[in-house]
Amino acid sequence: MQGDFVTATCRAPSEAEELILLREQNQQRLEIMELNVENENSVSECFKKLEEKKQSIDILFNNAGVIDWSDFFEVSISSLEKIYNVNLVGCFTVLRKAIPSLQQSNSPLVINLSSRLGSIELRGETQLGGAIAYQCSKAALNMLTKQSAIDLKPINIRVISQSPGWVKTEMGGADAKYQVSEAVSLMLESLSQIPSNQTGIFIGEDGKEIPW
Repeated sequence: MQGDFVTATCRAPSEAEELILLREQNQQRLEIMELNVENENSVSECFKKLEEKKQSIDILFNNAGVIDWSDFFEVSISSLEKIYNVNLVGCFTVLRKAIPSLQQSNSPLVINLSSRLGSIELRGETQLGGAIAYQCSKAALNMLTKQSAIDLKPINIRVISQSPGWVKTEMGGADAKYQVSEAVSLMLESLSQIPSNQTGIFIGEDGKEIPW
C-alpha cells in the first residue's frame, strides 16, 4: 500500500485469511467487501453500498479471472462458458456498475487485467500453447477496453488493459517470473507514467505497449 484507501472485494470475505490479516495491519486504509462477478445482484449490491457512502473510485482494478489450460481439441464448452462469464462478462458488469463511483473521482482510471495471451498479433510467436478459452476471453476483454474507452471518454473515465506479466500465483504457478510484490510494483510504476489523457491502450507490467 502507498497510503491510498483500498476496497478489496472477494466472494467470501470471512474466508479470505490473507486479506483479513492485511486489514488488521491497515485498519484505516483497507476494507473488504463481498463481490461475486458471476452474480449481477452481488455486483449491484456492492456498488450500491459504495454509492450510499458517496465513496469515489480513483482506480478500479478489474482483475477477476480464471484459466483452463486445455487446448482447442480438449476444452469443454462448459469451461469455455465459465471462463467467458468470469473474464469478460464479470468484468463488463463490474465496470458498468462502478460508473457512478468512478464519476465521483477527478481522474478515474479503470485497469482491465489482461494478458499477453490475449494478443491476437502475438499468437504463434510464443512457445506457450493451450488455454484457448483463456486466450479468447482476454482478447475479448481487450475489445471491451477499447470500446469502453471510447464510450466513457465523454464522461472522463479512462480505460486501459494491462498485463501483470507472469506472476507466482495459483494461476501463474511456482515457475513464474515475478513475485506478486514485484509485479505490483512494476505495474504501479508504469501506471504512474501514463499521460493523464491516455486511454484505450494495452500495456505490460513494464509500461510498454502490447499489440492487440
